[in-house]
Amino acid sequence: MIAYPHMRRSALAAASLLTLFSLTACGGGQDSNENSDRPSIADIEGQITKSSGDQVTEDQSACLAKTYYESDLSDEAVRLLVEAEDVSKISPEDLSEADQKASKELYDPLVKCLSPEGSRE
Repeated sequence: MIAYPHMRRSALAAASLLTLFSLTACGGGQDSNENSDRPSIADIEGQITKSSGDQVTEDQSACLAKTYYESDLSDEAVRLLVEAEDVSKISPEDLSEADQKASKELYDPLVKCLSPEGSRE
């Protein structure tokens, strides 16, 4: 099957990105709004590209970045995503309740970004 290697690559990229970025939604909750400017889509995309290497295409990383930017994650959680040296070291226990919920709601949209069709929307 010709599509199999591409589908496998997308599945591997989805698994690694969802593991990395779902855990990055660490925030201080709703009460920590001081200096809480949301990072730009370009900043988010830069971190995705850096963290994922060649596992995602430019279209996919752009879609992922836009999804994170438009998500219900707190600004602080998105900032942590962008500023983290190693996103895999962030613990899910660090999530605020609101960011835990927002992170769970991101699963399907992020997987859609990683599909060949979804990254072009």
